[in-house]
Amino acid sequence: MAYHRSFITLLKWHLYASCLSSIVPVFGSPHVSPRDFVGRGVNTTHASNTFDYVVVGGGTAGLVVANRLSANPSVRVAVIEAGTFYEIATGNASQIPIDDTLYNGKNPSDTGPIDWDFTTTPQAGMNNQVVHFARGKTLGGCSALNYMAYARTTVGAFEKWADDVGDTSWTYENVSDFYYKSTNFTPPDESKRIANSTPEYDTSTLGTGGPLKVTFANYAQGWSTWIAKAMPQVGIPSINGFTSGKLMGSSWLVSTINHTTGDRDSSETAFLRPFLGRTNLVVYTDTLAERILFDGQTAKGVQVSSGNNSYTISATKEVILSAGTFQSPQLLQVSGVGPADLLKEHGIDIVADRPGVGQGMNDHISFGISYRVNVQTDSALLYGHAMQEAIEEFDNEQNGLLSSPGGDFGGYEKLPLDIRSNFSKQALQQLSTFPADWPEIEWFTLPAYAGNAQAPGAATPQDGFQYATLLAIGVAPLSRGNISISSPSMHDQPLINPNWLTADTDIETAIGGFKRTRQILAAPVMKGVLIGPEYVPGPNVTTDDQILQYIRSVFNTLYHPSSTCKMGKRDDKLAVVDSRARVYGTKNLRVVDASAFPFLPPGLPQAAVYMLAEKISAYIINGD
Repeated sequence: MAYHRSFITLLKWHLYASCLSSIVPVFGSPHVSPRDFVGRGVNTTHASNTFDYVVVGGGTAGLVVANRLSANPSVRVAVIEAGTFYEIATGNASQIPIDDTLYNGKNPSDTGPIDWDFTTTPQAGMNNQVVHFARGKTLGGCSALNYMAYARTTVGAFEKWADDVGDTSWTYENVSDFYYKSTNFTPPDESKRIANSTPEYDTSTLGTGGPLKVTFANYAQGWSTWIAKAMPQVGIPSINGFTSGKLMGSSWLVSTINHTTGDRDSSETAFLRPFLGRTNLVVYTDTLAERILFDGQTAKGVQVSSGNNSYTISATKEVILSAGTFQSPQLLQVSGVGPADLLKEHGIDIVADRPGVGQGMNDHISFGISYRVNVQTDSALLYGHAMQEAIEEFDNEQNGLLSSPGGDFGGYEKLPLDIRSNFSKQALQQLSTFPADWPEIEWFTLPAYAGNAQAPGAATPQDGFQYATLLAIGVAPLSRGNISISSPSMHDQPLINPNWLTADTDIETAIGGFKRTRQILAAPVMKGVLIGPEYVPGPNVTTDDQILQYIRSVFNTLYHPSSTCKMGKRDDKLAVVDSRARVYGTKNLRVVDASAFPFLPPGLPQAAVYMLAEKISAYIINGD
């Protein structure tokens, strides 16, 4: 990886920069250009052209689709991407695992060069805060800036998926091969991991021939080894990983990391960069899709702009939207596919009245409890020569603090009886509608101070102590948000209303999740690692009202928005696409990204997005 191996640069390292007297020094930043990465693959002419398939969005899903379709040399494929290569835009700041918290804070100013800089509308469930919602504006999309954890969803969740869309091909048994197809798993290097960090995993569920590299980070967080001991003590058993259709329990997390280099692996590094020698695949970087072009209800191409140039990229077979949960519905709406009243309000000619476009947004929220601890955490990088030593360890051995994405251990469960006994009848009834294997709370270890999530780690106390957090995430949300256009132009940000924590059941579950987190941290084994009382929010936060106010003030999204162009049956008025991802009311148009999920399943959506893209690509190739 010569483009950065001698240039370990933590560009604008937000995790700790605000705690330092100056920005962490830049040790070097090599000059790179698109040609260093892509050879013939990047378009530079900015002129109209015609392809068989036009993929809008070079993100997690879009590059999988483009790769699979262009594997046939007789099929011409274009990818339209508003960003460029993240290696060019950020140096190595998007590649080193510890930097996965960069630009992911709530503060609207916590944005970076590969982010769309989106902000939400005022959020009632968050004390009317307006917050930053990070989304990847780059090749690789959100796989270039997510937390890299890879976990599949459950058998029961896919039974529900199949039932909701009326298609048994979406059962777990029938999607497993598409999960398997994309991954290239490498077992962990146990010689580099500390004691008590040996992960259990099911090799039969992890492919070894796919493009996407997944493994366990070489560096295991000491904080996580204690949580791994604590969870079974409170009834959350150790299980054989999160890749076999089961989530209930606790396990070390597989991550999208290149085992050889220690870098992030993304859809760009896995599905695009090695294949840019294909002459039938053309990538339009720094190019914004402005409108889908229709002949009647048939998609014929996309109007795009790049700089001062505006032109048309035509499709003889299909246009495939992979612009993400916010911009796939936005692009449909500005192109005339969406709720009729909204389109009329903005003077847009109606191609198809689809009231569900932009509706039904699901998301996961997270909040944490922090302690001082007696093991090394990321807090160590604030002091002495620790940063320089960590840089050298990563550069020479692909190990140490920089090689870890942070959250390397997790757990899932339905809240136990002693917690849910205080739930209302309504909450119990609503939670009972989820499949039996669908958890309500997920936990991630975080080897850092949580603070208020304005800019992760920025408020870390500089008092010489190490800080660590256990994050709780609600994974059975009932609150629903929406996305709607603010103007007829894709150049204007859509109105993003996640509507977090507004359903009463979500509130009860969040309070219960907080209490359960305290139970984990109070497990007998934790006496060996915790220093002093609970640091954040502190032991004085005890009543349900106090807990709720704490959660409302500090929670943040886990950046898992989905379902704004949901898959569903034809008689479902809010369904936007069918079980083959074809947009109802149109022809030759599909949506292939997390917006097409019928709901947000438990687990981590990155894995499900790769699976979805593989599955729909197969349908397209087979003429379905």
